[in-house]
Amino acid sequence: MAESKETKLATVLLIGGGGREHTMAWKLAQSPKVGKVLVAPGNGGVNGPKLERLLDLNVKDHQAVLDVCKKHGVSLVAVGPEIPLAEGIADFLQDNGGVNVFGPRKNAAEIEASKAFSKDFMAKYKIPTAEYKNFTDFKAAQEYLKQVKHKVVIKASGLAAGKGVVLPETTEEALENLESIMVNKEFGDAGTEVVIEELLGGPEASCLAFTDGTTVVLMPAAQDHKRIFEGDKGPNTGGMGAYSPAPVLTEDLRQFVLKNVLQAAVDGMRAEGRKFVGVLYAGMMLDPKKGPQALEFNCRFGDPETQVLLPLLDTDLYEVMVACCNGTLDKINVKFKDQHAATVVAASEGYPKKYPKGREITGIENVKNGAVVFHAGTKLDNGKLVTSGGRVLAVTGTGSSLKEALGVAYAGMDKIKFEGMQFRRDIAHRALKPERQLRVAVLGSTRGTDLQAIIDNIHEPGSKDPKKINVCCVVSNRSKAGILARAEKYSIPHHFVSCKGEDGKIVSRDVYDKRVDKAMEPYKPDLILLIGYMRIVSGGFCERWEKRLLNVHPSLLPKFAGGMDGDVHEAVLKAKETETGCTVHFVEEKVDAGEIVIQKSCPVEENDTPSSLKNKVQKLEGEALIEAIEKFRLYQLGVNPFRE
Repeated sequence: MAESKETKLATVLLIGGGGREHTMAWKLAQSPKVGKVLVAPGNGGVNGPKLERLLDLNVKDHQAVLDVCKKHGVSLVAVGPEIPLAEGIADFLQDNGGVNVFGPRKNAAEIEASKAFSKDFMAKYKIPTAEYKNFTDFKAAQEYLKQVKHKVVIKASGLAAGKGVVLPETTEEALENLESIMVNKEFGDAGTEVVIEELLGGPEASCLAFTDGTTVVLMPAAQDHKRIFEGDKGPNTGGMGAYSPAPVLTEDLRQFVLKNVLQAAVDGMRAEGRKFVGVLYAGMMLDPKKGPQALEFNCRFGDPETQVLLPLLDTDLYEVMVACCNGTLDKINVKFKDQHAATVVAASEGYPKKYPKGREITGIENVKNGAVVFHAGTKLDNGKLVTSGGRVLAVTGTGSSLKEALGVAYAGMDKIKFEGMQFRRDIAHRALKPERQLRVAVLGSTRGTDLQAIIDNIHEPGSKDPKKINVCCVVSNRSKAGILARAEKYSIPHHFVSCKGEDGKIVSRDVYDKRVDKAMEPYKPDLILLIGYMRIVSGGFCERWEKRLLNVHPSLLPKFAGGMDGDVHEAVLKAKETETGCTVHFVEEKVDAGEIVIQKSCPVEENDTPSSLKNKVQKLEGEALIEAIEKFRLYQLGVNPFRE
């Protein structure tokens, strides 16, 4: 007997090839109602029992897309990126084939495709947004910039792949930016019209909602991290990580955004004859003076927000999408898990500027403990997974707390390697507050000069200043080490731990390191620093203190690894290096091979001697250790700094 239409599993066509689309495909494939997810074009990570890539389908050819739908019996098309929507793919498929499309028609997608339209729309429907003006005339825009008293944001009105926004610091810089956009076409035709708006302040929140054009279901708020470097520094990117729910959006603020921004926008679009179906994404600024303000609207899922929102979705995504297309979203109960999610993006070397491609990616098979890898710029090359984009992949973790989710994500990311790989260690730093003063133990064998820099700058037991730490104990393998005398001078608990047994013989590394553990135990350190420590620690010690053991080395690793202080400086001079410095790195069993946390450099001059280089580098070592401690304290090194 032939299978009935009621029981036939659905075939979904998903348009797009980034991390967002891989996440959507992953979630759709979990639906018991879906038999196959066709992804055009997908990426190197799109594989599985229900997933199939369509590499040869030109998604710009709407007739070809419709032909694929007919050939495969596609019942739903889900569109990931904004450009196909702005080009009318939903209109064509619906009007010519009656295909359900999760994503707005062209006239509704204009809410993202034209920032000028979007701002005028917000003003018309009283959606709170920054003061603004739209310009197509370059000279008129120039005059406006010369007269305006507040700082501004300049936006290319059209689609510019998320790069059409500049934040000038001065009027002169604003005028230069304007010329680059409107005259020199920095963002192409997207800059034919510009929006100049008031610069707002405060935290941002990504507020995404499912909608069928009438009903609006708000997802948990997310926060992403646009800057390439930790501490929100460096140029903007497509997004280096995200987390959800974002505590900055309280329940009262959620209700405000739902009613006054998202529902108001959906109702306004419907009134304009632009019924919006799909995901409506409001980028919100929570200005402390003006309250929640809409920065912009997007007509689709965000990236990397999707990588944290869909893992939290507890309702069948296929059912939600179909309900949106059918106008029945009010008939289903869309639920999200009472959990937290965090995602960390790994990018290519050089990103967001020019970057290499084709570098082999390894270790993904070792990602476990609930972490999920979502691919973006990857492809398969002769059976090997290689990089093919700026943002290469993301690792998402979930858990009962944000800290747990971050721990899962970073533990997963630490298993993955490719040449030039870069990722931020401070995802969700805005939501994480120090719980108590950090306790730091120090192991040393020499004078402890670097310890003095820490004592002078950040050691203050009992301080309420979160930047101050407690050097809780100092341990040495030498009874007369200067670092013990230094600790005594500042009333820091200190201990000599002998490396000999009762028989007078040298004990093994493992036995000695357990003695060190016992000496530190009463002080319950969160972090251990090796400062001039003339011992190689055991593998067991490294495991027990994984991600909590930092060493400072007097060279720019990997150069001159394994050498001791004076020997390294002599080697630097002998090699005729023009630059030297220090490296703070995690400690692993292999000497000087752990992940680098921070490096600081200085020039090598003609008249330098090993002694003068030592003085230069030693000054940098203290600075580097202090910065590394601060990174650790602020959850920027991928571990909860405060031990339970």
